[in-house]
Amino acid sequence: MKKSAAIITLLIAILLTGCLNRGESMVLLEEPIVQIDVSYPRGGIVNADDESLYSYTDEATIQSFRKIMKNTRERPVEVTTYPDYEIVVTYANGLPMHGVYVWLGEEGEESVLTYLPNFEETYITNANTTKQLRELVERE
Repeated sequence: MKKSAAIITLLIAILLTGCLNRGESMVLLEEPIVQIDVSYPRGGIVNADDESLYSYTDEATIQSFRKIMKNTRERPVEVTTYPDYEIVVTYANGLPMHGVYVWLGEEGEESVLTYLPNFEETYITNANTTKQLRELVERE
Protein backbone atom coordinates (compact mmCIF):
# COMPACT_ATOMS: atom_id res chain seq x y z
CA MET A 1 0.00 0.00 0.00
CA LYS A 2 2.80 2.43 0.90
CA LYS A 3 4.54 1.57 -2.36
CA SER A 4 1.39 2.41 -4.36
CA ALA A 5 1.00 5.71 -2.53
CA ALA A 6 4.63 6.59 -3.25
CA ILE A 7 4.22 5.78 -6.95
CA ILE A 8 1.01 7.83 -7.18
CA THR A 9 2.72 10.75 -5.42
CA LEU A 10 5.64 10.52 -7.83
CA LEU A 11 3.33 10.47 -10.86
CA ILE A 12 1.41 13.50 -9.58
CA ALA A 13 4.70 15.35 -9.03
CA ILE A 14 5.81 14.55 -12.58
CA LEU A 15 2.48 15.72 -14.00
CA LEU A 16 2.60 18.95 -12.01
CA THR A 17 6.14 19.60 -13.16
CA GLY A 18 4.98 19.23 -16.77
CA CYS A 19 2.12 21.65 -16.14
CA LEU A 20 4.53 24.20 -14.72
CA ASN A 21 6.70 24.17 -17.83
CA ARG A 22 7.44 27.81 -18.50
CA GLY A 23 7.48 27.56 -22.27
CA GLU A 24 10.23 27.36 -24.84
CA SER A 25 13.31 29.55 -24.82
CA MET A 26 14.53 31.74 -27.66
CA VAL A 27 17.09 30.07 -29.88
CA LEU A 28 19.88 31.15 -32.15
CA LEU A 29 21.26 29.10 -35.01
CA GLU A 30 23.88 26.55 -34.03
CA GLU A 31 26.29 28.30 -36.35
CA PRO A 32 29.33 30.47 -35.66
CA ILE A 33 28.40 34.04 -34.74
CA VAL A 34 30.80 36.68 -36.02
CA GLN A 35 29.20 39.81 -34.58
CA ILE A 36 26.44 41.07 -32.29
CA ASP A 37 25.26 44.66 -32.82
CA VAL A 38 23.22 46.65 -30.32
CA SER A 39 21.30 49.70 -31.52
CA TYR A 40 18.17 51.67 -30.90
CA PRO A 41 15.22 50.18 -32.83
CA ARG A 42 15.26 50.84 -36.57
CA GLY A 43 11.75 49.80 -37.48
CA GLY A 44 12.30 46.12 -38.19
CA ILE A 45 14.69 46.53 -41.11
CA VAL A 46 17.97 44.75 -40.53
CA ASN A 47 20.70 46.43 -42.53
CA ALA A 48 24.37 45.61 -42.01
CA ASP A 49 25.33 49.18 -42.96
CA ASP A 50 23.32 50.82 -40.15
CA GLU A 51 25.23 52.35 -37.26
CA SER A 52 25.21 50.51 -33.96
CA LEU A 53 25.66 51.68 -30.39
CA TYR A 54 27.95 48.72 -29.72
CA SER A 55 29.38 45.89 -31.78
CA TYR A 56 30.72 42.76 -30.14
CA THR A 57 32.95 40.20 -31.82
CA ASP A 58 34.63 38.59 -28.80
CA GLU A 59 33.71 35.02 -27.96
CA ALA A 60 32.96 35.76 -24.28
CA THR A 61 30.24 38.29 -25.14
CA ILE A 62 28.81 36.07 -27.87
CA GLN A 63 28.54 33.16 -25.41
CA SER A 64 27.00 35.47 -22.82
CA PHE A 65 24.34 36.49 -25.33
CA ARG A 66 23.65 32.85 -26.24
CA LYS A 67 23.14 32.17 -22.52
CA ILE A 68 20.77 35.13 -22.18
CA MET A 69 18.68 33.82 -25.08
CA LYS A 70 18.65 30.30 -23.63
CA ASN A 71 17.41 31.64 -20.27
CA THR A 72 14.31 33.30 -21.75
CA ARG A 73 10.89 31.66 -21.61
CA GLU A 74 8.02 32.14 -24.01
CA ARG A 75 5.15 33.88 -22.30
CA PRO A 76 2.43 36.09 -23.78
CA VAL A 77 3.03 39.72 -22.88
CA GLU A 78 1.08 42.63 -24.33
CA VAL A 79 3.65 44.99 -25.78
CA THR A 80 2.31 48.55 -25.84
CA THR A 81 5.53 50.55 -26.24
CA TYR A 82 8.32 50.69 -28.77
CA PRO A 83 11.31 48.48 -27.87
CA ASP A 84 14.28 49.95 -26.03
CA TYR A 85 16.92 48.17 -28.12
CA GLU A 86 17.46 46.10 -31.21
CA ILE A 87 20.07 43.36 -31.26
CA VAL A 88 21.28 41.93 -34.56
CA VAL A 89 23.22 38.67 -34.65
CA THR A 90 25.45 38.17 -37.69
CA TYR A 91 26.42 34.61 -38.50
CA ALA A 92 29.43 33.33 -40.45
CA ASN A 93 29.17 31.99 -44.00
CA GLY A 94 26.65 34.58 -45.19
CA LEU A 95 23.71 33.16 -43.26
CA PRO A 96 20.77 35.53 -42.68
CA MET A 97 21.01 37.90 -39.73
CA HIS A 98 18.92 37.32 -36.63
CA GLY A 99 17.14 40.34 -35.12
CA VAL A 100 15.77 40.66 -31.60
CA TYR A 101 13.80 43.50 -30.01
CA VAL A 102 14.42 44.17 -26.32
CA TRP A 103 12.16 45.86 -23.77
CA LEU A 104 14.68 46.19 -20.97
CA GLY A 105 13.31 45.80 -17.45
CA GLU A 106 14.44 47.93 -14.55
CA GLU A 107 16.72 46.49 -11.87
CA GLY A 108 15.05 43.47 -10.29
CA GLU A 109 12.46 43.16 -13.09
CA GLU A 110 11.90 40.88 -16.06
CA SER A 111 12.71 41.99 -19.60
CA VAL A 112 10.73 41.16 -22.74
CA LEU A 113 12.28 40.02 -26.02
CA THR A 114 10.80 39.21 -29.42
CA TYR A 115 12.24 38.06 -32.69
CA LEU A 116 12.34 40.94 -35.10
CA PRO A 117 9.83 42.12 -36.35
CA ASN A 118 7.36 39.79 -34.59
CA PHE A 119 5.56 41.21 -31.55
CA GLU A 120 3.29 38.16 -31.21
CA GLU A 121 5.76 35.68 -29.69
CA THR A 122 7.17 37.28 -26.58
CA TYR A 123 9.83 35.88 -24.30
CA ILE A 124 10.67 36.99 -20.79
CA THR A 125 13.85 36.94 -18.75
CA ASN A 126 14.21 36.69 -15.01
CA ALA A 127 15.70 39.58 -13.01
CA ASN A 128 19.21 38.10 -13.04
CA THR A 129 19.16 37.67 -16.81
CA THR A 130 17.88 41.26 -17.14
CA LYS A 131 21.00 42.36 -15.26
CA GLN A 132 23.21 40.44 -17.70
CA LEU A 133 21.28 41.84 -20.66
CA ARG A 134 21.59 45.38 -19.28
CA GLU A 135 25.38 44.94 -19.11
CA LEU A 136 25.39 43.92 -22.76
CA VAL A 137 23.16 46.68 -24.14
CA GLU A 138 24.19 49.54 -21.86
CA ARG A 139 27.80 48.57 -21.10
CA GLU A 140 27.43 49.06 -17.36
